[in-house]
Amino acid sequence: MLGHLVPFQYCAQCNDALPCRKIIDCWSHSMDVLEFLNSRYSPEQINTILAPAKPKMLQIIELAGKAAEKKG
Repeated sequence: MLGHLVPFQYCAQCNDALPCRKIIDCWSHSMDVLEFLNSRYSPEQINTILAPAKPKMLQIIELAGKAAEKKG
């Protein structure tokens, strides 16, 4: 998602302390990512991790809302 090489540790915690939703796509050639996920996270957490991304417009609106909360 970042467009360059990043360490596994970054991918394993970049989503609010959960792994990136693309961790399987990016790392399955190097390790058993499903085993990693299953050994550390509940089925509910894994569903959250692997859920499709929100539409970009919704992401922008949510980020703007968070920024407004911090500001005032």
